[in-house]
Amino acid sequence: MDEVVAVLESLADDENLTGEAISAVLERLGWGVARQVPGAFPRVWRKDDLLAGIEGDAPQVRLSVTLWEREVDEEAGFDALEALYDESAQVVGRIADEVEAGVLAGRLVRRDGGQAVGIDYIEQRAWALGRRVLLVGAVQDDTELPVRVDAVVS
Repeated sequence: MDEVVAVLESLADDENLTGEAISAVLERLGWGVARQVPGAFPRVWRKDDLLAGIEGDAPQVRLSVTLWEREVDEEAGFDALEALYDESAQVVGRIADEVEAGVLAGRLVRRDGGQAVGIDYIEQRAWALGRRVLLVGAVQDDTELPVRVDAVVS
């Protein structure tokens, strides 16, 4: 989570959040390009075990970093999926505790509901720092995809 917090701090006071601005911050902080389309800024970045994606375009651009990901065997049934949802909610709670006790303690403003535009989170927590919002949330994009906990800077 420290890597995401460093990105948030670097972007906190930027008036206009753009993909190019996020790319420049990621490069400065030692992230490497994982995938790039010729002629455009890199949208997929990697640092250690973290994979980050720059999603959307200004003014709706955001950086999403996957912090945790698990799958359940299809044959395990609904109870196994519910247990995975519960586990992901606990992970969100642990990460939220880390964020609130970390280097940004006292500088973050808790946000109700976060910035979940178009995304139905299983569990989420959100905070504001300057012009930016940090959201940590558990999500499953499709019933056949894994459950993830993402940190989103928007």
